[in-house]
Amino acid sequence: MSFLSSIIVVEDVLRSRQLYEKIMGMKVTEDHGIYNVGLEGGLSLYQRELFQNLTGGLQVQTKSNSVVLYFEVEDLESMEKAILQAGFEFVHRIQEQPWKQKNFRFYDCDGHINEVAETMSVVCRRLVDEGKSVQEIADFTNYTIEKVNELLGI
Repeated sequence: MSFLSSIIVVEDVLRSRQLYEKIMGMKVTEDHGIYNVGLEGGLSLYQRELFQNLTGGLQVQTKSNSVVLYFEVEDLESMEKAILQAGFEFVHRIQEQPWKQKNFRFYDCDGHINEVAETMSVVCRRLVDEGKSVQEIADFTNYTIEKVNELLGI
């Protein structure tokens, strides 16, 4: 067996594509119009009505806060600004996690939580710029020194 995709059920596939394709920059890998779209990384969007028909009328709940879609970017501040300008509701704005990675979380058009974080390479470079040693970075991130050096390109 192999894992292929995560599917989120959305009211309007075309509207959701605006977020994931146009704002977040994901590429479409499968396009079945208004019913189903596959995106790079294994995320798929299913139209709610189609999903309900395929599952015998199963009701879909929104804003359950039980699943998070996770993304990483090099420029977190620019992505947060784009999400803010597009009018999405934030769970929280940029904050720093205990392992020093910065992120923000927001709800997409259908109430799914999206977490957007800086890449760990960005985290390591930022911590070096703040004067932290490789050992300190390893301690913060719970990475090995070798992994920190790899992320730093050393």
